[in-house]
Amino acid sequence: MSEQTQLEARLLGAAELEVVKASRPPAIEQASDEQLKVLAQRLRRARDRARDVAARQKREMRGKAHPRGAKPTRDNTGTLAKAKVLEEAIERVEEELSRRENLTTATTTQADLSRHALELKLSHPTPPHPGSGLPASAGMKPKERQKPLRVGASKGEVGRVSEEGKVAQARKDSRDG
Repeated sequence: MSEQTQLEARLLGAAELEVVKASRPPAIEQASDEQLKVLAQRLRRARDRARDVAARQKREMRGKAHPRGAKPTRDNTGTLAKAKVLEEAIERVEEELSRRENLTTATTTQADLSRHALELKLSHPTPPHPGSGLPASAGMKPKERQKPLRVGASKGEVGRVSEEGKVAQARKDSRDG
């Protein structure tokens, strides 16, 4: 028997000891979710009762309350240890409940997502890349003209220059005469 088991057997009553044993690994794994919830409720009630008794004993030790037994309480470490053992049992039950809940509502892991992405990538081949074209040393590619090349001034430019000459001549004639 381990020290923890001996301590529990010394601190707890028979009914409380059975409840705490039900929170240990072989029994807790075989219990259903509903049984675990009932077990957690029973453990909480026992823990709350142990806490209340410890608080009452502490008040008796300080002289704030009348003693409940024949002799006044001198020490409440046993009751506090009992509450601690019950608290540890509650934590075991809650961990098992949360573990079971995580199994049912588990999200996919990053590794699963990566595997799925790889499967998708391998199942759909990518189209081949287009050719790279001419090398840089070949220079620019010649482009055919869309409009024919016109040499000389545009019609608008010819008209503007002609009109400018007429206006200049008129100014000169008006000054001379």
